[in-house]
Amino acid sequence: MNNIELEARIRKICAIDNYFDLIDEMYAFEKEYKNSDFYKKYKKPLSEVVREARIHYMLQLKDLGDKIQLFIDNLSFENLNDILDKISKVFGEENADIKETLEVFKDLKG
Repeated sequence: MNNIELEARIRKICAIDNYFDLIDEMYAFEKEYKNSDFYKKYKKPLSEVVREARIHYMLQLKDLGDKIQLFIDNLSFENLNDILDKISKVFGEENADIKETLEVFKDLKG
């Protein structure tokens, strides 16, 4: 297994979000990894390679724009509107309560 093939497999493993699925995939790949030229040369454990690779891939500036765009694309404006509606409702109820309290004080004074 050359570095290009190894890179493809490590990227695939790093892309797994579920931690336990990631561990399963790492253990399934471990025997093949230990036969790679990279492992034979550096003797670096697969878990360490995956951990370092995830950090390396996260810090890649060329992918940063894509990550930001994906985040923006996944924003739900319906959820944002729901939150704003709830905030408005809470402030409206508080304003009504304050108004009612002021009316009671006005009645007590008068």
